[in-house]
Amino acid sequence: KCVAAKQHRHFSFFDIELSPGTRISKLQRYSEELALAMRAHSSLIVKPFPSRGVVRLQTTNSDPHRINLSELFLRHKPTGFLPFLLGETDEGEPLVMDLAQNPHLLIGGGTGSGKSVLLHTMVANAARMNDVRLFLVDPKQVEFASYAKRLPGVVERVHTDPKSLLVTFNYLMSIMEMRYERMSQLGIQKVEDRPDLFDKIVLIVDEASDLMLSDFGKQFESFITKLAQKARAAGIYMILATQRPSANVFTGLIKANFPARLACKVSSVVDSKVILDKKGAEKLVGRGDAILSNSAYDMTRFQVAFPDTF
Repeated sequence: KCVAAKQHRHFSFFDIELSPGTRISKLQRYSEELALAMRAHSSLIVKPFPSRGVVRLQTTNSDPHRINLSELFLRHKPTGFLPFLLGETDEGEPLVMDLAQNPHLLIGGGTGSGKSVLLHTMVANAARMNDVRLFLVDPKQVEFASYAKRLPGVVERVHTDPKSLLVTFNYLMSIMEMRYERMSQLGIQKVEDRPDLFDKIVLIVDEASDLMLSDFGKQFESFITKLAQKARAAGIYMILATQRPSANVFTGLIKANFPARLACKVSSVVDSKVILDKKGAEKLVGRGDAILSNSAYDMTRFQVAFPDTF
């Protein structure tokens, strides 16, 4: 029995109560048949809400409206130590991720999924803050190259060469150690205790697979792991993205230190499980349709905002 139905500018959903004995797995198994019967415009995502006693059948609208980042900022002022306004949830609410609470993020998504737009949206968020320094890694040399000139006060470095990136990793490690020494002298445990003391540093790596599968792959994994384990308290945060989310890119050691996961559309259930540890991302429709799973959002579907401010 359908107990609620709602439509936002990008998503539509139906909350249903199941008859006694009906299994959720049965709905999931026949989701494609349900989508056909409902004449849905995309695959259904079946998500239980135990606290409400309902199961949600969710799909996208046939003619969704683009969500502009500037519009979201007019309606919502994000709060937090390092807040990123990423888009709009399936409930029609602004989605804000405080990177300092996560503290590192893995992003996966195939070609046409909206992953690149998401990364530009994150850069646009950082540009609105006064105390953030960005280190950008762009092995393909097409995503971040222009930011060095466009955002000289925000973007510290843009790397396209793996060898030069190793130098930056060493530099970030030295900053981390110096900050820990300074915090020890002041008797504080993390930068949030003295937000005026240090700038926040965010390292964004696009196409991490190119680095992990290169000749320097083991060195990159070692640096990433060391930074992930210790850098958060020193105000250094990492975002790793790839369009090839395989187990040899996002290794178990890396995933253990990256509690926040974000998936745009991927090609298979296997890829979805590599990123989210759950299936679901393979049923997204692309063009910024995404799922965030972290301490604040449990497998929350949202639409990535378009960074029209750039």
